[in-house]
Amino acid sequence: MSLTLSTEQIRGLCTSEVFDRAVNYREDDHIVRIDRFGDTVTAAVQGSQPEPYDVEIEPEGSGSDAITATCTCPYDWGGYCKHIIAILLELSEGDIDLEDERTIVEDLLADAHSEELREFLLNECERDADLRRRLLTRFEEQDTQSFYDYKKEMSQQYRGPYTYQYEGPDFSEFHDLAETHRKQGNPLEAATIYRAMTEVRIENMDMVQDYYADDFEAELDAFVECIHEADLSREEKREYIEYLFERWASDDAGVETFSGQYEEALWELCADETELAYWRELLEAELPDEIPERGGIDDETGLLETTGHYRAKWLIETYADLLDTLDDTDALREIYERYYLDNRSFCLRYARLLAEEGDEERAIEIAEEGLDAFSQIADIRRFLADVYADRSPERHKTQLRELFLQTGNWEYYEELRSKCADNEWEALVADFEADFEESNVHQLTQLYIREKHIEEAFETVIETARGDVDDALRRQMRDNGLAILSEYRDDVAEYDPETYYEVYEGLLEPFLADTTGRKHYQTVIDYLKEMRELGFEEEFEEFVERLKEKHSNRPAFLDEMKSLENA
Repeated sequence: MSLTLSTEQIRGLCTSEVFDRAVNYREDDHIVRIDRFGDTVTAAVQGSQPEPYDVEIEPEGSGSDAITATCTCPYDWGGYCKHIIAILLELSEGDIDLEDERTIVEDLLADAHSEELREFLLNECERDADLRRRLLTRFEEQDTQSFYDYKKEMSQQYRGPYTYQYEGPDFSEFHDLAETHRKQGNPLEAATIYRAMTEVRIENMDMVQDYYADDFEAELDAFVECIHEADLSREEKREYIEYLFERWASDDAGVETFSGQYEEALWELCADETELAYWRELLEAELPDEIPERGGIDDETGLLETTGHYRAKWLIETYADLLDTLDDTDALREIYERYYLDNRSFCLRYARLLAEEGDEERAIEIAEEGLDAFSQIADIRRFLADVYADRSPERHKTQLRELFLQTGNWEYYEELRSKCADNEWEALVADFEADFEESNVHQLTQLYIREKHIEEAFETVIETARGDVDDALRRQMRDNGLAILSEYRDDVAEYDPETYYEVYEGLLEPFLADTTGRKHYQTVIDYLKEMRELGFEEEFEEFVERLKEKHSNRPAFLDEMKSLENA
């Protein structure tokens, strides 16, 4: 086993801010303990809370530098947290020799008298209910409880001083118990445990600050896997289809939060046509007679009025998916015909179905209606462009033009250019130019580059880079013009490299002074590397020395500058 990574490897597992804090944590003796058991390292690191955070690290496969690590802290940003990084640094750089406690335990067990071991386990089971239950499950196969007993025990973990946690309590003991039952060939007991976990998580959502769906989804997936493993009869399996359907179709606000996960579970559970047909039968009883109008904003509450609009659409969309999967084209066509102007997806799917059946005139009619009925219509336009390709070249080009303007996708631009004569194309380019001048400087620049108008592209980039740095959007994006210089340097800088270099230099100095932090300094270094590639070596060296002198009170910046010197 090797968890000894290089400092650079460890740095790559976290953000620069986390790395710096981890270094401080290690130097300030926040590490309480480090233990090793087999291939797993466990540790405790004192954080901001009274109780230390628990860290667990293990390698991913033999001989691999990759690791898997967890920490009980609430950190949820990029990379690993400072507690994990502090332990990795101690393993890598600290003067420690961790003895494998597994070997010690194995030696003790080999020498222990059976009666002493029995007495020890009895005493531990008396004070530790979790150990007692796992022991019973492992050796007796009789430790089963009712669904409501499991829920009660799980719910108790939300009570007391640990309410309003980030992720809620740790259900690992119940996961272990469920997996033990699966290994013993009792998947339905495991399914009961997983079902209890999913319901308890929903019922206690208000007890946690930041509820994550990953655990819920994994537990619901395990529930479905257990039902499959049970190899039930068709009638026995219907009970579980009904359960998932009731949860999926529930109008309870908490359960509705996970309607997507329950739907995925239904698709997984219904493994054949007969089971899908049973789901269809259940759903038909819930289908609305019509889709209600969308509600507006309530003047008193300021909230969106609930009319059932979205729920009705969602039920009908799922029904259509079932019909499609069951290949019931007649019923599917009826649904599409009734609702195609209420649902953009239905409009497109109906048009495609009609086209496949040879009724292109009606398909075009449906799609053209969709252009007027919906706001997001790129996929409908793409369908019309394909249909018009052999029927009407002018309409085909019109759809490609609108697709390009609407999506900014240059594939439509290239496709349209291949369909146009030179004079026609020149007129279109002029139209695009006028449109982009008002709306999108990047599209305008790329248009100039593609049309080989490098002077116009260069002037657009320089003008934009020198633009008003007080612009609200650019302030929000922390962009003072360097981003566009960087993006188009390879395309346009050669037109006038001296001016390009001068603009880089004029923007980079205030950008550097704007804020601090290693990530910011690393961005500055990237820009400096780009400037150096423009030539002007003497001017560049003078500029670098000026920056180092002016910001000599920033040791982190000077440290990052070493990467520029070594590049």
